[in-house]
Amino acid sequence: MKNIIFSLTGLLLFIAACNTLEDRPGAGSVLSPSQLTVSIVQSPAGSNSVKLVNTTKSVIMFWDWGTGTGHSASSLDTISAYLPFKGTYTLRYTAFCAGGTVIDSTTFTIAQNDNAYFDTDKAWKGLTAGGSGQTWVWAMDIPGGIIGGNGPENSPAPAWWTMDGSAGNSWLNYNSSVYMDLNGAANFSLIAGDGSVKKGFFTVITPYENSGVKYSAIQVLNGPSFPWPPGTGGYSGVRYHFTKMTPDELTVHDYGQYNIGMFKRKGFTY
Repeated sequence: MKNIIFSLTGLLLFIAACNTLEDRPGAGSVLSPSQLTVSIVQSPAGSNSVKLVNTTKSVIMFWDWGTGTGHSASSLDTISAYLPFKGTYTLRYTAFCAGGTVIDSTTFTIAQNDNAYFDTDKAWKGLTAGGSGQTWVWAMDIPGGIIGGNGPENSPAPAWWTMDGSAGNSWLNYNSSVYMDLNGAANFSLIAGDGSVKKGFFTVITPYENSGVKYSAIQVLNGPSFPWPPGTGGYSGVRYHFTKMTPDELTVHDYGQYNIGMFKRKGFTY
């Protein structure tokens, strides 16, 4: 038995057609997809806890959740997975048999989000209006007019170098916004001023701690980011921590660093 607790990147699942990858006639016959016996067990139906069971004889099964991380290669294996997000998922699997390999796929449904899971860190719901979705825009009308800059890692606003919403700082992309929700995954979208959208995902990571105070933090995956600051990290995803998070206001820091951006809920006015 192998237990897998998935991050949200583990929820990006590939849809796969049934096809033979390789045929070795001299070694034996290749099974057809219909000869693979794989079952998905959820108790009760629609549960967030899922068991994947292969009972096909004389094969080694390779499970693929579409991320390059959720894999097992063990004959007659049972995999246990926990998926906190509501949605319909596709599991692709490859059977290695004497004559070659064959791929098939199956689907299953998670009936509802696991709210208890999303209560483990306030960022899950605080950034997404409880999961239903929230758009964050630059706080252009914030009292004092300072929307970006830098300051101590635990500062709720820029305290050293500061920037306002004047034309000279337009490189901050004032018309860009960020949308986040928990609908089927932890979705993160950067919406540019021209309406183009760069979609990705986020996951909650270890909080940033300063002087004994812990600040919720996330990692953003697959390309998007806040308009500014750019985030800490690189190809594996950029990271942020938040020194202020209310239903209406959000102070965004590069994770563990000084750069700060001031955002607000779209539609909120000071």
